[in-house]
Amino acid sequence: VGTGIVVSDRHKKFTTLLVGCMLALTSNTSDASPRDTVNLTQEWTSRYGLRFGYVYLNKAETSKHFVSNHLSTVGLESQQTLAGGSWLDILFIQNLMVSGLDQSVMAPSLSLLVGLEINKKLQLGVGPNISIADPSKQEHYVHLVTAIGYTMDAGLLSVPIHFSFIPDVEDFYRVGVTTGVNW
Repeated sequence: VGTGIVVSDRHKKFTTLLVGCMLALTSNTSDASPRDTVNLTQEWTSRYGLRFGYVYLNKAETSKHFVSNHLSTVGLESQQTLAGGSWLDILFIQNLMVSGLDQSVMAPSLSLLVGLEINKKLQLGVGPNISIADPSKQEHYVHLVTAIGYTMDAGLLSVPIHFSFIPDVEDFYRVGVTTGVNW
């Protein structure tokens, strides 16, 4: 015998999430970890740097602006890190790049990423990329960018190596690798 109430999958998921949050908030904290007894302060650090590298722009040769799929890129990057107190930090990245100068084309783009940094070396990020150049001519100026990078210490400086991927609905995706120096 049914009750006449139909519960959708969305309601089941929401209820499960709500119950999980309530259990997490009311759980017993008598088994305190050493972290709970230490007074951790939130510390922000900043790094700035120059970037240069290579970008592959799929189907670039079909655009009247580019003669090749292979583009040089140069720019600036700013990173802010919120210390997590151990091996994991929160990461914010602002990146301004200009690609195509080797083809006498100026294609600037701005990326704003949020992510994480593991052991002050490995970085993962995702966010919006805005470019005034649209080789597809479909007015697609905003894209998603995902990136992964590794930073090596070099005394007072550091050397990052970053890989990025920017998908596009018209298949004008971009893949890039950059390096440079941070201070």
